[in-house]
Amino acid sequence: MTGSVLTALTPGLCFDFHPTDSSIYLTGTWEGLIHKCSFSNTQQFVETYSKHFCPVNCVAWSPFNPDVFLSCSSDWTIQLWKQDHSKPLLGFTSAQKAVCDVKWSPKWATVFGAVNEEQLEIWDLNLSILDPVIVQPAAPGVRMTSLLFSSQTDCVVVGDSVGEVAVYQLKNFSVAERIHHQMGGSEQNDPNVNSVN
Repeated sequence: MTGSVLTALTPGLCFDFHPTDSSIYLTGTWEGLIHKCSFSNTQQFVETYSKHFCPVNCVAWSPFNPDVFLSCSSDWTIQLWKQDHSKPLLGFTSAQKAVCDVKWSPKWATVFGAVNEEQLEIWDLNLSILDPVIVQPAAPGVRMTSLLFSSQTDCVVVGDSVGEVAVYQLKNFSVAERIHHQMGGSEQNDPNVNSVN
């Protein structure tokens, strides 16, 4: 849907600026649409992306590829998009819960994290497009709501419904370990390869 007219009745829930062109941004809406917008054209959307059927809770451009972005929704899914395609390249679902937040790793181009109400998930597209490589359940009675990867260490910071922040260390989650695993190294040799503390 290129060139859709802007409407004041479409509530936006999230946005993210393009990593190399700050005049371009994405916005996720209550209706499940994602609009690519430009400051140079305030009367129309540049592009509209449609796949989600519930509110879009987060959009995130890749820090490694300026044509790629992720979205997550209350429809239980995460979608991987290329900006010149109106439909997603890949879709991900693990738990049957609203996905509250999604972020790319600032260190590894194929790694992203997501939180739903019940768990933190770390996905590595080099290892699996079907399941997260790490799953960390939320504490009892707490809903996870947001996450952020540390740019300086192998940690993920997660916010929750009671206003607390937890820091999880990604043990042995380095490029060398992942290459070793892909080349036939066994996870059984190191029980902490996919654990979160």
